Amino acid sequence: MDTYKIRVQDFEGPLDLLIQLIEKDKIDIYDIPIVSITEQYISYINDMKEYNLDIASEFLLMAAILLQIKSKMLLPKMPSENEEEEVDPRQMLVEMLVEYRKVKARSIKMREAMDTAAYSFTRKPMPIPNVRRRLKPMSLDDLLTAVAALVSDEDISTQIIARQEFHVHDKMNEILDLLGTHNNAIAFTQALDIANNRSEKIAAFLAVLELLRLKKISIRQKEAYAPIYLFLREDNLS
Repeated sequence: MDTYKIRVQDFEGPLDLLIQLIEKDKIDIYDIPIVSITEQYISYINDMKEYNLDIASEFLLMAAILLQIKSKMLLPKMPSENEEEEVDPRQMLVEMLVEYRKVKARSIKMREAMDTAAYSFTRKPMPIPNVRRRLKPMSLDDLLTAVAALVSDEDISTQIIARQEFHVHDKMNEILDLLGTHNNAIAFTQALDIANNRSEKIAAFLAVLELLRLKKISIRQKEAYAPIYLFLREDNLS
């Protein structure tokens, strides 16, 4: 059995055809010249060369509605005792066209969003492991060994520069601020990274020692040669 390939060119339905006829003639959708639009619509129906019974029935139904509205518009108005203003025969058609235009505009935006989403790829959420480290207390000798490894001979410059003074108290405040912004725990190297030269690193190291003496921080290490961490003591937490 032969199958019929039916396509209404450029139009998705009767309302789409009406919208394009209105926009082509720059007609106010709320004041449709029903006679002119009906004639253009019927002319298009007559020029259709390929028919699909389902789609054609929709176009023919709209043609019947337009002819009905046209006849009501052309009939002379009979005097009536009812003082209420008569309903415009075009009102239902206008409401259908306005709603169709809104739906079509939204469908275009949805299609654009789908086309954009086709170029996007997402991955599944990655679980974050809850790692708890066991750290052991550090001695002063271990801390001195660590700072000696950080302050190498490469930091010594033969260039003569102006002397800079660094206050240990200022470095103490900087380290405490750094702890506050890192959940009260930082690596020992971070405390010295705030320094730009050897003199400033020494001031930062002395600040760490002073904070330890004042029992404001504690130091721990998981095992030998493992990273050293500084912690803000619990009695100093605000």
